[in-house]
Amino acid sequence: MENNDFDVCVIGTGASGGILIRTLVDAGLRVVSIEQGEALPEGYFTKASNFVGKNFDLPPGVNFPIDPHAFAFYNNLYALPDQLSSYPNIPGSFRQFQIFAMDGLTNLWNGVSVRFSDEDFRDWPISYRDLNPHYAAVEKLIRVCGTCEGLEELPDGEFIPPKELRPPDVLIKNTCQNMQNLDLRVIPNRKAVETRPDHPDRCKDTGNCLSGCPHNSMYKFSTRLLPKIQTSDHFTIKLHRKAVLLNCSSNNSIKSLETVDTRTGIKETVSARTYVLATGALETPRILFNSADKSHPNGLANSSQLLGIGLQDNPKVLLSTSLWKLWGSNQKYSQGFGDHLLLLAHLKTADGDPFRCIGQLVHQLPEVPLYLSKMKWCPPKLKPWLAQKLFRSYVTLAFFGPSDRSKKNRILPSRRTDSFGIPQVKVAYNESTREQDMKQAMIELAEKILKKSSATLLIKEKADAGLGIHYAGTARMAINSKQGVVNEDLRCHDHPNLYICDGSVVPFLPEKHLTLTIMALAQRLSRHLAETSL
Repeated sequence: MENNDFDVCVIGTGASGGILIRTLVDAGLRVVSIEQGEALPEGYFTKASNFVGKNFDLPPGVNFPIDPHAFAFYNNLYALPDQLSSYPNIPGSFRQFQIFAMDGLTNLWNGVSVRFSDEDFRDWPISYRDLNPHYAAVEKLIRVCGTCEGLEELPDGEFIPPKELRPPDVLIKNTCQNMQNLDLRVIPNRKAVETRPDHPDRCKDTGNCLSGCPHNSMYKFSTRLLPKIQTSDHFTIKLHRKAVLLNCSSNNSIKSLETVDTRTGIKETVSARTYVLATGALETPRILFNSADKSHPNGLANSSQLLGIGLQDNPKVLLSTSLWKLWGSNQKYSQGFGDHLLLLAHLKTADGDPFRCIGQLVHQLPEVPLYLSKMKWCPPKLKPWLAQKLFRSYVTLAFFGPSDRSKKNRILPSRRTDSFGIPQVKVAYNESTREQDMKQAMIELAEKILKKSSATLLIKEKADAGLGIHYAGTARMAINSKQGVVNEDLRCHDHPNLYICDGSVVPFLPEKHLTLTIMALAQRLSRHLAETSL
């Protein structure tokens, strides 16, 4: 198949790209997929039971003991600073995490899949009703577990059975139900994990989705959707191809994509009738800025001067502790997929400003004894005995709040280059006073819940900006080009054959995880492209 034979070029294979690719190919369109990285080999995440490698599998240069909240972010799949789309990436700045491999960040995705509510769409040019059928289609495709609860703020979906609650879950749930004068609700978590026992790819209860699923139980494009289309005559995938820039014609149509082979440095041009950027809220504006030409000196899709403006992430807090009511427990139970509970709360800041937040209770049976680093008072000879007593008592409670969107938080073009010689973008980001106040209110709520549940030593963290890894808002959806970058169909206002489908189009980020919403947008876009292309 020649380059000019493609109907659609989809750049990126992550949460939105994977849904787009599969749905477009199924619709009969000729699709070429561009992926910067490799396809991870079969069994990449598999390791022998109870095996921990030298230095607890930490990457070179990371010393143990480390902060238990930071442990999940030390993974060899995360791109190094000189490979990232943007900078800076230093302590105290906006922290950035990207994975340049097939499936993108969904390789280490926790799988939480929740719908935005009708209220969450208040600043969008589309409504919840517009996205509702696409939510349902995606939930069936990626297999979301959960329960119907009839909550207006967290709409129900198409669910398979959730995981059973474990002793820590029951303890925390009972505590929350007994807490008065709080608008607090606890429900089973909603995750894109196969839980049904009669399915061969069912969850095998390894406990930590953030380290990668070794049994393909968690949804990923490469394991769930790709196998059924990879031999199709309508599908071509180009791995190790980094998207550099888009070339624009005199009539503002995109005529080609320039890529570079990350192994050889050889450049290649890919042509198609339609192009979709599904590369994330950091990389998408970078590609558009780097596509500047004489007719578009400020980058493509930027006549509004809003490209890169309004970067968002969820304010996040974490508290970890040992629950003394579970000390010495020998009760046998499955550790499941780590976080079996969602907590929904309505809070107020110290100034009386109301907001909603969503929490996850994480419980794992720790193969890496991070908690020992906090027990400096304990004689070394007693630590093995104590560790055994506390083995089933550890929990982490994380809460996420809504972003406080600001035009000052933005992505800017720069001359600084990555390891491939391609210009990075600069991140300018400062948390608002309101976001800081929300963090304080969330940490107080989490502390209250854990103390009433028999917490001992509390390890508290107000996470740095960016550690939510729910990046959004840098190419927002709006009804016209003066207010945003793409329209209600995700087509760039400035270019008739260029679409954006990732977190960058989200106008406002509520307290909820945005991945399912991005997937639903991708499913909706694929229907639109199929209808207009065939």
